[in-house]
Amino acid sequence: MLKATKAVAAAAGVMGVLAAGAVFADSPTKGVYRNMMPGHGLSLDFGGKHAVGYFRIKDNACHLTVVVADGAGGETGLDSPGTRIVVPILPGKAVQLDASADQSAEFVCGPDGTEMNARVFDRAPYKS
Repeated sequence: MLKATKAVAAAAGVMGVLAAGAVFADSPTKGVYRNMMPGHGLSLDFGGKHAVGYFRIKDNACHLTVVVADGAGGETGLDSPGTRIVVPILPGKAVQLDASADQSAEFVCGPDGTEMNARVFDRAPYKS
């Protein structure tokens, strides 16, 4: 019973973040950097995944939170409610999330740590 309650709570939390991202932001054009403001969500679709991210300013860095889920939305009820990633990014540095369909999302912390930019881009396939 406790497992089911936790799963429902996790799914509700993810849906709330996804809804907030849809309300407060729009999807960027592929390859074009979009400005993110502290506490405002940004919605991204890349490589079959859907991500909603926001950041806050803490300790002179951008503290990014991103929820990544299947782009299909989990219609079966058996899909994962998503994965939340929280990472501090130093000013001038970036973090990149890669999807399996040769697309990535990149989040770059501004030089003073008070703004971020994000973009979706096609990357060259990995070569072994």
